[in-house]
Amino acid sequence: MFRGSKHTKTCLILVIFLFSITSTAIQTEAGPISRLTKLYHCEPFFKVEYNKTSLEEPITPLSEPREIPVRIGCMINGLFADIVADTYSSYEVPLFVNLYVEETPEWCTATVTPPLIYMPISSTWHSENATVFLTLKENAPAFEQAKIKIRIRSDSVGKRVIIPEGNTTLDIPFRTGYIPIISLSVPEGNYKIISPYDTARFKIDVENLGNEKTELTSYALNVPDGWTVTITSNTVLDSKARGGNPKKSIELDVKPPYGFGYHEDRQVIQVSITPSYYNDPTLRGEEHILSFIVLSRGFSTPGFETLFTILTFMGIVLINKRRRQR
Repeated sequence: MFRGSKHTKTCLILVIFLFSITSTAIQTEAGPISRLTKLYHCEPFFKVEYNKTSLEEPITPLSEPREIPVRIGCMINGLFADIVADTYSSYEVPLFVNLYVEETPEWCTATVTPPLIYMPISSTWHSENATVFLTLKENAPAFEQAKIKIRIRSDSVGKRVIIPEGNTTLDIPFRTGYIPIISLSVPEGNYKIISPYDTARFKIDVENLGNEKTELTSYALNVPDGWTVTITSNTVLDSKARGGNPKKSIELDVKPPYGFGYHEDRQVIQVSITPSYYNDPTLRGEEHILSFIVLSRGFSTPGFETLFTILTFMGIVLINKRRRQR
């Protein structure tokens, strides 16, 4: 009985292999071969999942590619799936499974590695691993819910006679993060020479390179005795990723002491500028420290104007008094 069963299975394998060969020739919809091949027809099924843990944290632009492990399971199903699987396995005929990215947001880049997987034809689940690499461009908006679509497609085996083409997709959702990045420049320089009664005015050009509306917090780190330093404390910048104007200017004014005598006062003023998300100051970026040098040089004559006015008035009074006495 055992020999008969083994002989029958061998015959079936040879028949299936013969059908696979003859399927390369011109086929007709009718006839015994067509009816028998339908009997051995097996559909491929896929079970695809990704590692959700890898996407618990938001993805930020300009960061390292996020690696997302993907597991692809495949099996064939049919009346004689076991025999079909044994037939192709004995001749080492694999199932070619193609992986590629079908849909992404315009500000996202995604790739799948490897793009082609050789899977054994099996009537039970067999799984292989792949990895999706996901990166965001600098114009990716923050706090967005987005997704990419991966296409999984297997080639047909036996010219669509035994195992037809398999096809499925995998949606991978993800969240975008916020990057507090700014650019600073001092177009008119950071060094000024002024008179003791003048004010040194510096212009700081700022640009929001991040992907969401950003607020800048600015203040002077040091104020020398007798000096006055004022700077715009809060500046809100729109985001280019949201279609706004990301550029503005911050004004810094430095006024030296105004004491009697000759001055040769040189001071270094440091200011701090820190970006943060407009609606949540805890999402803070790197602190930027800028240094400015102010030299107050020249004579200062405080009070002389008042004294001169008093003396002039007294002179006029004396002149008028003498005229009256005459």
